[in-house]
Amino acid sequence: MKKLKDFVSIGSMEDMVSNFKNLGKNLSDIGSNIKSKNFSDLECRVYAQLADAASRQIILLAKHAEEPIEINANICRTIFEINILFRYCLSSVDRLNAFADQSGTDEISIYKGIRSLQNENTDPKYLEQLEKHIIQIRSILQKHNRNLYPERKSASQMAKDVGAEKEYEAFYGFYSKYVHASAWLIIRNREDIDLPLFRSIIYLQAQAYSWDILGRLNCFIERKQKLGKS
Repeated sequence: MKKLKDFVSIGSMEDMVSNFKNLGKNLSDIGSNIKSKNFSDLECRVYAQLADAASRQIILLAKHAEEPIEINANICRTIFEINILFRYCLSSVDRLNAFADQSGTDEISIYKGIRSLQNENTDPKYLEQLEKHIIQIRSILQKHNRNLYPERKSASQMAKDVGAEKEYEAFYGFYSKYVHASAWLIIRNREDIDLPLFRSIIYLQAQAYSWDILGRLNCFIERKQKLGKS
């Protein structure tokens, strides 16, 4: 049986970009496949969107593979977080429901964030409109008995819960130095932080996370089909 390491590779930039694009297409296709099955339950809707999200990220990596390394690291970290999140949601219906509920509460949080930027020049009508949006979203969530305060675990806690704590510590520490205002990113010279070795890690891990998502999605579809026939 093939393992993840058998699927990932490092080659020329042209080969790498081609690999990323193929992975993106495979993820997009499997998302479309889930949608075409007309599964009505929440997990199918969420996982189809998750496949699309992972597809967008790996295609972004193909597009920006030769851009500054912090752009690559940010994309790879997002793919890693999608991978952990997917594994977390697969492990429990309650966890899946909590994540689904976050869609509405995330929107509320966005509007609140925008509202907090107000100053003496802000049009009161604009603030009233934001408040109406917040009230409307809350009303919809309550109508469908969705949780207004869903559980929100950190990426580190989710990684621990799905048995990926060591991987989180190893790779998140690496990515975070490139996507936050770290001393590494700010003080060190570009030739120090943008080495081929560091890029190779990002390219390999992005592939590994994407292949892992793809494999789990295939297993999910197989399980759903078996349940449908039973």
